[in-house]
Amino acid sequence: MGQDQMSRWSQFSGRRQALHAAMDFLFDYEKTLAEHLIHGLTQLSGVTVQGITAAEALRRRVPTVAFTHESIASDAIAKSLAMQNIFVWSGHNYAIEVAKALGIYESGGAVRIGPVHYNSLAEIDDALAAIETIIASQ
Repeated sequence: MGQDQMSRWSQFSGRRQALHAAMDFLFDYEKTLAEHLIHGLTQLSGVTVQGITAAEALRRRVPTVAFTHESIASDAIAKSLAMQNIFVWSGHNYAIEVAKALGIYESGGAVRIGPVHYNSLAEIDDALAAIETIIASQ
């Protein structure tokens, strides 16, 4: 935990300050993972990231990222990733009305990747490389 996070909560002290700072630290780290994932996905041919993608707006989203590919079904991508021990979700993820509004419901929804504090940038890179290989093989 950095001094930056501690100083954000200078109105508190002790455990309360440390808890708030720790949560900020985790949020900042997860934002870094999401930013890296989003940037990598946007570089892949045929991929559309659903939701907020602008770096300056990432504080308004959680690190979970949903994406679609223009010609590969989301469930096919998820199954291919699972064969490589990269576990993601696919489908509408109980957000049926959102999937319909985005125009992805009928095609099977999106692939959803949910990096959190125990994931690393290297794991994000591995997932991106695997997705790139799946796209190239089609």
